[in-house]
Amino acid sequence: MIDGEQKGPFTLEELPSAGVRPSTYIWTKGMADWQRAEENADVCRLFRNHLYDVMHPGTESYSPADDNDKWKVAKDEPRQGPPPSRFDRYLEETGNDPLPTLEEIEGRRDTANPPLNMIGYAWLVTIFCCLPTGIVALVYAYKSRNAWKAGKNLESHDFCRLSKMWTGISFCLGLIGYALFMALSL
Repeated sequence: MIDGEQKGPFTLEELPSAGVRPSTYIWTKGMADWQRAEENADVCRLFRNHLYDVMHPGTESYSPADDNDKWKVAKDEPRQGPPPSRFDRYLEETGNDPLPTLEEIEGRRDTANPPLNMIGYAWLVTIFCCLPTGIVALVYAYKSRNAWKAGKNLESHDFCRLSKMWTGISFCLGLIGYALFMALSL
C-alpha cells in the first residue's frame, strides 16, 4: 500500500524506486496478512543493501544471489555487499589464518608449573556456601595435588580446572542461598 493505494506487483529490486519505505505495508504470496516492510527479512536486507550502495557509490551493487560467494574476492578488489564484520576484518588483518584446533590449543598449555592449589578455597566454599558441590570441588582439588605429585602434569591441570569450576558453582549457589534466606526472613 503506497499512499493508501494498492500498487504492484513489484520485484524486490523495484521496491525502493516504487516508493516503498520500511513503514509501508506489503504482501506477497505465502503471507497470511499484510505486514510492514521492516518486518520482512528479505525486504529489510534489500533496504540495508540499498542504503549501503547509496553510501558507497564506488562499489559494485549487491544482490541476494551473491550471498554464498560475497566474501570470495581478492583484497584489492572492491568488496560487494554489506561491510565485513569485525571477525572478518580480524581474519583479513591477521592473514586469514584459520582458527586453531582443539589439539593445537591443548599443545600450547603450560604444564611445567604446578597448578593453583585449590584445597583451601574448596574447603571454604564447602563450609560456608554449599556442602554438596563443595565436596566435589574438594575431591578435584585433592586429585589435582595427587596427580602433580605423581608427575601427571596435564592431568593435574585438568583436575585443577574442574576444582575451580566447582568452587565457583559452590560460591554462586551459596550467594543465591543466602539471598533467598534473607528475602524469606524479612
